[in-house]
Amino acid sequence: MNSISTYAQSEVTLNIKLHPIQTLVVNQAKVDINYTTKEDYQNGVTIEEPEHITVYSTGGFTVQVKASSANLVSADPTVTETISSGDIQISATESTTTIPGITLNAVALDTTGKDLIVSPSGCVDKSFNIAYAAKGDLNQYVNKYFNANEPTIYSTDVIYEIVAR
Repeated sequence: MNSISTYAQSEVTLNIKLHPIQTLVVNQAKVDINYTTKEDYQNGVTIEEPEHITVYSTGGFTVQVKASSANLVSADPTVTETISSGDIQISATESTTTIPGITLNAVALDTTGKDLIVSPSGCVDKSFNIAYAAKGDLNQYVNKYFNANEPTIYSTDVIYEIVAR
């Protein structure tokens, strides 16, 4: 008896396509810098926000920061004074494990994005501490208080953006 064997073979190319993914979460929606003492007005105030932003990135990334406007303004229409966004310095530190080769900068807030964090490699849900430092400049803000019973509040939006490298 003759045995006939047939053999067929075909192949398929399997591709794994890795696309860049970056997410950035700001963990607190509001930061208050309170001037409550003579020393605050003279020397400025720094507020440390632990684990303020969280980053996920599949590769190298840059986190930029900018202000939505050139000046902090009051919601009170009778207050015409402003505070320059450039009076605020923002800096980052790593909250947990370090990323080799990372650069952490201190930048003056501006309407143009400034590089706050530059990383040559990716990370998974990496938290960063952010410090907001407002100037004192020897009583620069003394004549910017106008409410009799409440603090005068000046505001701007701070925008964080992540970009693939």
